[in-house]
Amino acid sequence: MRKKHVVLWVFLLCLALVAQAQDEPRKLKVSGGPKVELNMSKYFLSRNSGVESVMRLGVTAGGFLQLDVSSHFVVRGELLFHYKNSYIKQAGNNRIRYWGMEIPIYAMYVWNCGRGHRIYLGAGPYTEFGFSATAWFGDKKIDLYAIDPQNDVSAMRDSNTGFAFAAGYEMPCGLQLNVTYKISISNVLDANSNKFSFYPMTTSFGIAYRFGK
Repeated sequence: MRKKHVVLWVFLLCLALVAQAQDEPRKLKVSGGPKVELNMSKYFLSRNSGVESVMRLGVTAGGFLQLDVSSHFVVRGELLFHYKNSYIKQAGNNRIRYWGMEIPIYAMYVWNCGRGHRIYLGAGPYTEFGFSATAWFGDKKIDLYAIDPQNDVSAMRDSNTGFAFAAGYEMPCGLQLNVTYKISISNVLDANSNKFSFYPMTTSFGIAYRFGK
């Protein structure tokens, strides 16, 4: 039920932003730049899993491309590469390390505060692709993407999709301060996915610089 509420909220937000943009003269403008973030990630686990996930710090870097549809509405796409780190609390703190990339697309409302200051607020879908995922359970290191020849499945899937939410402040010089929250609607477990569920979530704090503004 929670997933349906999130989908409905994002859909209504996008409709409202598009309606706002249609009321204004179209002044398409393209800009973009680099972005760097500190992320904190963990997994929402099914209640019957018997374990708990704990956030740890990671890092994200990449760039974004922004299309100003009007003075109050922009569409922003990002290509980001990340290192994520979390722990699974069970018999001890078992570390999961993850390398990958993500592509979020935001529909954003813009408040123009005068003298070049802007505030952004938006939401949209994202897709995540994993390059490498490794777990340490005690002294044992496990490749979570390795295929088990007996069952023909891996411990974890290497992609997922979900929704991203973002807020940011832009200075007149183009420097931005951003905070984002991403929650997957895909169960990343491959083996035992019919019994348990792992839904990745990430909170990020970062800076960016927009050229061509």
